[in-house]
Amino acid sequence: MATEVLMPKMGLTMTEGTIEEWKKKEGDAVQAGDILFSVATDKLTNDVECDTDGILLKILFGEGETVECKTVIAWIGAQGEAVPGEPAVSAAPAAAAVPAAPTVASAAPQAAAQTANRAPGGFVLATPYARKLAKDKGYDLSRIPATGPKGTVVARDVESFTAGPKTSPMAAKLAAELGVDLTGLDADGRVMKADVLAAAGKAVAETRNVSVGVQGSNDEAPKKVDPLRRSIAANMTASWLTSPRVTYTRPVDATAMKDLRAKLKDGLKERGIKLTYNHILMKVAAKALTEFPDINSSFADNLLTHHTHVNIGLAVAKGTGLIVPNVKSAEAKSLADIAKETEGLIAATRDGKLSMEDMTGGTFTISSLGPYGITNFSPIINQPELAILGVCDMVDTPVVRNGEIVIRPMMNLCLTADHRVVDGSMASKFLQRVCQLLENPYMLLV
Repeated sequence: MATEVLMPKMGLTMTEGTIEEWKKKEGDAVQAGDILFSVATDKLTNDVECDTDGILLKILFGEGETVECKTVIAWIGAQGEAVPGEPAVSAAPAAAAVPAAPTVASAAPQAAAQTANRAPGGFVLATPYARKLAKDKGYDLSRIPATGPKGTVVARDVESFTAGPKTSPMAAKLAAELGVDLTGLDADGRVMKADVLAAAGKAVAETRNVSVGVQGSNDEAPKKVDPLRRSIAANMTASWLTSPRVTYTRPVDATAMKDLRAKLKDGLKERGIKLTYNHILMKVAAKALTEFPDINSSFADNLLTHHTHVNIGLAVAKGTGLIVPNVKSAEAKSLADIAKETEGLIAATRDGKLSMEDMTGGTFTISSLGPYGITNFSPIINQPELAILGVCDMVDTPVVRNGEIVIRPMMNLCLTADHRVVDGSMASKFLQRVCQLLENPYMLLV
């Protein structure tokens, strides 16, 4: 019997994945452990291994197709074995090219025919996950139009059978929070979080008489962006619409921080550890956050959740986007440990080897634009966190010390905080404490 290949669920928040590349073709022999395909999520791209031996009989979704988790995307079995909905064929050495996934529009007539010819309660070709969904919802599979390959009922068909548009759980929750009417959405297939955010953003723009989505004669044809950029767009829009934010900027004298790094870097280098200013900032922020538990928290459904540990995220550039891996329990780690772990996460980010665990569970983020000469900016909060620290360029600046004008390396720190929880007084005191620790790093010892 042929074995299903499912779109994997690689994290608690993952609802769908995009097939980046098939590593094998239809007709290829595969073994357990072979890389079968790569899948891109809103956070990372991972290779997926084959877990059985056999022949790749059928690929149901082509490269670039976005598929819900637990959906059957291919079949593996013996040479010539039939897959559900298709007759067995004679063994043939030639492999077919990877087909494009059938669209909902082209599958609709077939689906109508399937439902028209079915007997109530009779056998219906459906994926195991679709059967489970239908059973859980109390639906008769024979009444559900099929849009899957060869008239197979898939999960999206069961969900679309409910009243209203097909909607992901995350989209439904967000629509309720933002007051978006799902029945008015003209989504391409299932309504996802990005569709809700786009509708909310369009509504805001229209109230401000802003023109949106107008393509002029000088414009190139619109094109789809990659999953990472879609994720960034959705998350930034969600943060902008969710958090009433305020950015507080304060200069800090970086003389002591520079001296600390100068005294430690050679010794750490001998241990294979490269110490940077970001590592010192992460250590300082972790210390300060233990003193301000309301900032090391998340806020949802009018409930404030304090986090036991401080998980510091550092925004890392990857291609044209950003990834934010985080160091877990940073408050309990030494500066050397933070530096070593951070450099490992940065390398894994750029090599595409981050795990979902590396990117989830953050409680505070640091974003540094100092290397680009930026002296002031307003970073956007990484939801569901309550604050983010922006780090600016270190600039030699004349300042007054003890009645004399001296040149000091000054650096602006920009704290964006969610005013629903973090008011101006708390944010200012926290930023003041961060600057105090940076200017007096020996205080990290007590």
